[in-house]
Amino acid sequence: MRAMTGDEIRQATRGRWLARSQPLPARGVSIDSRTASPGDWFVAIVGDQFDGHAYLDAAAEKGCVGAIVSLGESLTADQLAQFPAGVLGVADTREALVDLASYYRSVLPANVIGVTGSNGKTTVKRMIHHILAKRLIGTASPKSFNNDIGVPLTLLGAGGGDDYVVCEIGTNHLGEISKRSRIAKPDIAVITSISAAHLEGLGSIEQIAAEKAAILSWLADKGVGIVTADSEELQLSLPAYGGGRTILTFGESAGAQLRLTDYQRQGWSQRFEINERQWVTLPSPGRHNALNAMAAMAVAARFGFSQEDAAEAIADFPGVDMRCEPIDLGAVTVVNDAYNANPASLLAAVDILAESAATRRVLVVGDMGELGEASDAIHAELGDALAKRGLSLLVTVGPQAGILAGKAGEAGANVVSFANVDTAAAAVGEWLCAGDVVLLKASRAIQLERLLPALREAANGMT
Repeated sequence: MRAMTGDEIRQATRGRWLARSQPLPARGVSIDSRTASPGDWFVAIVGDQFDGHAYLDAAAEKGCVGAIVSLGESLTADQLAQFPAGVLGVADTREALVDLASYYRSVLPANVIGVTGSNGKTTVKRMIHHILAKRLIGTASPKSFNNDIGVPLTLLGAGGGDDYVVCEIGTNHLGEISKRSRIAKPDIAVITSISAAHLEGLGSIEQIAAEKAAILSWLADKGVGIVTADSEELQLSLPAYGGGRTILTFGESAGAQLRLTDYQRQGWSQRFEINERQWVTLPSPGRHNALNAMAAMAVAARFGFSQEDAAEAIADFPGVDMRCEPIDLGAVTVVNDAYNANPASLLAAVDILAESAATRRVLVVGDMGELGEASDAIHAELGDALAKRGLSLLVTVGPQAGILAGKAGEAGANVVSFANVDTAAAAVGEWLCAGDVVLLKASRAIQLERLLPALREAANGMT
């Protein structure tokens, strides 16, 4: 973050000085005393499970020079004196963080890239950063910082001399993309994909498309939208949200301006072709990752990268943890795609499994959350679909995945079901065989990666 004065912070947050001594500049903003750095201002966020006011002493010990607190909070004179740059009181610390980020965006010279979509947000964000960092200076949001706290922190983490900052913008309720895009005001907005995700809060595919398209309403002057061409629902939403703006499409559809025209799996890597002209090597499997790479390359073009240069830059992309991450356990290979799941991302990952060279192809699938009233029906439909995918064994974990297992079993699939990760781990020796390729896929709440130690131990016993 470029240095900000205390008066700038007060004006941005509409705060009131509760204490002030030295005019020390803010070097950063933190909401977590464990990761705070000397020179930071600490924002005491209040959440459902925590209260940042309880960590003011810890933040001061880490060297935070200032703090933003709730006006209604009773602080002692000693607590106020710990922050030499001062303490500001505000009506709502969470809103103050948003206001501070919005102000910082208005003075930030870096180009802001906003990435949203049902699937692929984190991967595309990392791909964009990987390519642009070959020539330019910039940052990208850490992990999945895509909510009303993560987006402000991402913007505030950008330096005054940065060329770009990549913000991941997520949603699970209607209206959230617009609120978060209003803070980011992206110069480039990317919509990676549209599929049945977060139906519980978003309602339908049509509403999901409209929600994601809302990012285009907040494009900066002369901004550009880079959007998937493979969603009819999104194409119908574009006139309302993207009218008069420059829109570039990518995908497999015939009308895509950047079109995937060929795809070749090469072990756990791939080659793919764009517009029957440019071949790209990518060290990540799956057609969906080819599309993710195309979106990132389209962003790079806005920064002056030729398609050839962008292809060269992405050729050593290291991948993203727990997103189609191959792990060699010796006798067994695991594809760890356990970070999250929805129906579209599950089927895309299963395509990778189906293409793999293996003695047996084993899918371990857990519950998919936030599907609302359609959850039972969707899990049942997926059971029918997976039964036709040529899997050697389907292992399900959780009650919703049990519905999937029932339908898959009725359709002739070889299925074994478990109530939770612990019971699946305890029985690994009964269903795992040497030569297996095992795909792990489930929503974040299941934490299916917890199965890895048991898989590793079982695989070690086979060598």
